[in-house]
Amino acid sequence: MLNLLISMALSAALYVFLNTALIAELDGRLLTAARAIPFVLPEDYLDRALSGRTISSADYERNVLQLNRYAEQVGVRYLYVLAMEQGQVRYLADSASPAEVKAGRYGHFLQSYTDQELRFKVALDSGKTYFGEVRDEYGVFRSTAMALPRKGGGFYVLAADISMQSVMAQQNQLKVQAALCCLVLFLMGAGVASILANKMTAPLRRFSLAVRRFAAGEFDVRMPIHRHDELGSLASAFNAMGDAISAREHLLRQLAFTDRLTGLPNRVKFAEALTVVLSKNPLWLAVAMIDLADFRYVNDAFGFEAGDRALCIIADRFSLLQANPVRLVGRVSGNVFALLLSAENESQVQLQMRQIEEALSASLLLGEQKIHIAIRSGIAIFPQHANTAEGLLRHAEVAMFFAKLNREGSVLYDPSREENRLNQFTLLGDLREALQENHLVVYYQPKINVATGQVNAAEALVRWQHPNRGWISPGLFIPFAEKTGKLRGITEWVLHEVLRQQVAWQQTGLRLLISVNVGVSDVEDVQFVDFVEAQLLKAGDAANLCLEITETGVMHKPDVMLQNLARLRCLGVRLSIDDFGTGYSSFAYLAKMPVNELKIDQVFVMSMNSTFESVSIVRSMIEIGHILGLKVVAEGVETIAIWQALAVMGCDEVQGYLIAEPMSSAALVAWLDKASHLPAELTPPSMSNF
Repeated sequence: MLNLLISMALSAALYVFLNTALIAELDGRLLTAARAIPFVLPEDYLDRALSGRTISSADYERNVLQLNRYAEQVGVRYLYVLAMEQGQVRYLADSASPAEVKAGRYGHFLQSYTDQELRFKVALDSGKTYFGEVRDEYGVFRSTAMALPRKGGGFYVLAADISMQSVMAQQNQLKVQAALCCLVLFLMGAGVASILANKMTAPLRRFSLAVRRFAAGEFDVRMPIHRHDELGSLASAFNAMGDAISAREHLLRQLAFTDRLTGLPNRVKFAEALTVVLSKNPLWLAVAMIDLADFRYVNDAFGFEAGDRALCIIADRFSLLQANPVRLVGRVSGNVFALLLSAENESQVQLQMRQIEEALSASLLLGEQKIHIAIRSGIAIFPQHANTAEGLLRHAEVAMFFAKLNREGSVLYDPSREENRLNQFTLLGDLREALQENHLVVYYQPKINVATGQVNAAEALVRWQHPNRGWISPGLFIPFAEKTGKLRGITEWVLHEVLRQQVAWQQTGLRLLISVNVGVSDVEDVQFVDFVEAQLLKAGDAANLCLEITETGVMHKPDVMLQNLARLRCLGVRLSIDDFGTGYSSFAYLAKMPVNELKIDQVFVMSMNSTFESVSIVRSMIEIGHILGLKVVAEGVETIAIWQALAVMGCDEVQGYLIAEPMSSAALVAWLDKASHLPAELTPPSMSNF
């Protein structure tokens, strides 16, 4: 009986040790997987999600599937990111299988999350990492929630789950092994109990020590196998488990430091290698961040698989440049590569960047199509711009941002431009508030019929009255809003405000054709046309709205645009080509586009005072418009000579500071009440005099 009790006690102790090691391994696996989440997601995803920027459903679902693939590789069930938003724990990212995504069974962006014991809420409130059991709507899990601080205060958590069914299955295996050990010890009999005890005590102590070290994270601990009995089997099982965990840890390290697609170092590994180089106290070095310009169009046109092949080809070309002019290359995000150049001064940097551009200029063959990739690069220099790896990378990224923004080939980091960039981003945040708080104001600039001198139309121009900075020039915030994708919100606000004002004017008997500026991307978007139609239904009269399509945009979907323009015409909206002569339009498209008028850009109009060529260009534009049956409007009229020249050429309408500056709606009404809007010297000239 004593032998049985001893055997049971030893087996129980063995089970406790093995179970402790198992839980430690599982928690270590969960923690390692959770730490890797930022490296699996796109580089700037968490920054955008935590800062409240909108994440599209398509991007979110791709990230859900990407996290699921990574979870399957490292042996966990779910990976997700939670944060406190609007007083509730909400998803910023989740993982799910394709079947679960199809069924909608996953945490959607900013969807609330609740576990029965509110473990994650406690972790978010306290900022402490949680290990333990969690019950939620998806089941019961062994979970880890690693709390990390977020900008502006508070915390968010990187979380990983393993199903308790899986944990219990492994625990049951340990119980079976422990029970077998108990049975073997009991059957050996009382006669050899003392001998077996002496032989087993030392191995069990070693086993216990190994388990404790394993539980502490020393996954390279192994048990020596000198026996062929049950303890030898347990030692073999322990060592096999250690080998599996070590292999998984190696894979995790590889995933954490290597780009899986190209095999190049990722941002973390590149920064580590750069830190090693800096530790050797170099006198001078340069880091370049290179963006493959407009690479998303490759994915759109040929698919992501072809895009991945193109990235691998480009990565190989970068690798062929090592060790001259490139000392180190890494892929730090989707289509951005980091290079450590071998240059020793700025002139060598420019020379080496030209060599890199030449190496990448050769066409890529995707299927039967040849494509050419342009690059936008930013360069930061040690020690002039930064003395740490992260500092150099960040400043090179800032320079790359300006290269992309201004479509320049290569830009050297300039601290003053970064300060301006920060001011612009601050302005972007204020712009969101301006739209919500009605800090924007619509001004109107009248257009005059050249032949009659009557005012029947005006152009709506947006102005921004900032509560702290005062009036902000449209030339400052409109281009930035356009480049950052925020112009649509301004356009829709102006359109809504103009139609509201027209309703008010019509109630007083005033009817004016009001023009609103829109971009090519707007009229290529069916949703924007839907918005216009909805606003027109509210206003009740579309005949007094004209959309001026800015010609400087780039057409990506001309067929869709033509369909949308035809739909707008059916709604009664007049259409105008703005800034004519500076952008996309050709005779072929111009003949197809269902527009009503052409608007000559002020650059050509203003230069009529100084160059004869400009006069000829403007005359040709007017003739082209009239040949196509379109009304022609000239903007930027500031002198009497230009007014008279346009009248002689047959221009239909003009606007500019010679007529009137942009003004508020109330000021426009007062201006219109004047008996005559034109000074005597601006009376339409008689054509018989010419």
